[in-house]
Amino acid sequence: MSKHLNLWQELNERQQLTLTAIYHVDQKVESEEAARWRLGWEKRSAAVWRSLRYPDLNGHETFLHKLLRKAGVIDEGLGSTLQALERRQLCECNYYQVRGKSELLSVKLTTTGRAVARAGLGESAPKKPPKGQLKPRQWEALCTAYQAGENGIDSGASLGDYAGFSWRWTWLRLQDYYGTDKGLVKEVDYWKNGKHSTKLVITPAGVEFYRQQWEQYHTLYPDVDAPIPK
Repeated sequence: MSKHLNLWQELNERQQLTLTAIYHVDQKVESEEAARWRLGWEKRSAAVWRSLRYPDLNGHETFLHKLLRKAGVIDEGLGSTLQALERRQLCECNYYQVRGKSELLSVKLTTTGRAVARAGLGESAPKKPPKGQLKPRQWEALCTAYQAGENGIDSGASLGDYAGFSWRWTWLRLQDYYGTDKGLVKEVDYWKNGKHSTKLVITPAGVEFYRQQWEQYHTLYPDVDAPIPK
């Protein structure tokens, strides 16, 4: 028996129900954060989005409150239950005040808490992608560069904003892609109407990568517009 399953079985039913509710909310916000990132939003620290409010600043019911209510653990004993989970380092509770309101609470599941919940629910941790595997947004950007061909993609209003993809989290990853001398894409300087500008162009290595990996990534990310390579 794993140590995490042992920890799960040491919890009483009320503590298990509470940890399960927190875990389900944690996984929901993790999925939502991944979706935001794929849409091009700036990547945020997990310490920010893993902090789950109960309730929100306006007193409205949050998803955490809803699941705890459905689990039947919202009563005068909830504080003691959370403290018991916190003592076992399964979660972290933060009590604070905003604009003079009564004491508010946010809860954050720890890495151990996540592992214990998975063990108790019979779930496995998601496998990490193989080294070098492009994420959906990165593959989508490479597809865009491939379709642009030699003409490349002109820079947008902001620095590095090529076709709406983040420079830091997308293009830079493709430009510095490991195993290639010049990356999968590169920036090219040029003059147009007497003004200096830049564009982003797929490299020969990028074209070859696209041709060789198209079938794999088309299966992996079927929703991405990825034309069959020529």
